[in-house]
Amino acid sequence: MSKRILALLMVLSLLVPSFAALKGLEVTKEESIVKVGENINVPEGAEVKTVVAVGGSVTIAGKVVEDVVAIGGNVSLSRSAMVGGDVVAVGGSVQKDPNAIIKGSVTEVKVPTAMVTKGLGWGVALFSLLSFLAFLVLAVILVGLFDKYLGAISYYVERLPGHSLLWGLLAGLLTVPIILLLVISVIGIPFIPVLIMLLIAAGVFGYIAASQLIGKLFLKTVRIYNKPMITEVACGLVLLFILSFLPVLGWIVKALVGTMGLGAVIITRFGTQG
Repeated sequence: MSKRILALLMVLSLLVPSFAALKGLEVTKEESIVKVGENINVPEGAEVKTVVAVGGSVTIAGKVVEDVVAIGGNVSLSRSAMVGGDVVAVGGSVQKDPNAIIKGSVTEVKVPTAMVTKGLGWGVALFSLLSFLAFLVLAVILVGLFDKYLGAISYYVERLPGHSLLWGLLAGLLTVPIILLLVISVIGIPFIPVLIMLLIAAGVFGYIAASQLIGKLFLKTVRIYNKPMITEVACGLVLLFILSFLPVLGWIVKALVGTMGLGAVIITRFGTQG
């Protein structure tokens, strides 16, 4: 578990400073393709397992065994394209040739521009949108690395939301006193940055896990079941992003979600225990 936490902290330190620095990032795993800030093209005759583009579009002319996901881009399927799973476009659209084959479902998650820019200057709206896309990138990578643990945390929030909320509140209330004790003890000062980084990692981990639960519940309400975790996380994050522009209520909902996620992370020790 310590190695996974270290990897999580390294991912955070690389992704948080700048969205622009993410351009060109590429991850391949088990014949899957994940690209950040670039388009993906699967030519005719090629076969891959899954395709995920963040901040780019996807063009499919060959075969994708499982799912195709584009976050902040479009998905285009030519007449020779075949997708064995679902096709998801977050903040984009799906364009399909009549002869293309999709064995799963097609999902388009729209991000209403009017809601994003209402009451905000374009500069602030752009910064908010880029920050949101950067967090989506982080979520995609973490789902790929820690899907089992995120699933365990999400399941705990679903089973015991009140318990998760209580532990999250306790963690928030005790953070400052613990830091003060470390300062007073002097020898504990070097541990303060480590504690802060662990809290940040736990907060991000918990927020993504709770977002997955929200996405799953939302998809159930529209009678869409058994979607991949990445689809549920993307839907949940988009919903929370949209809610954040509602006065007061939006931020209250996000705070509750984050607090429950944090509590579940603490109780399950980053999803390693039920």
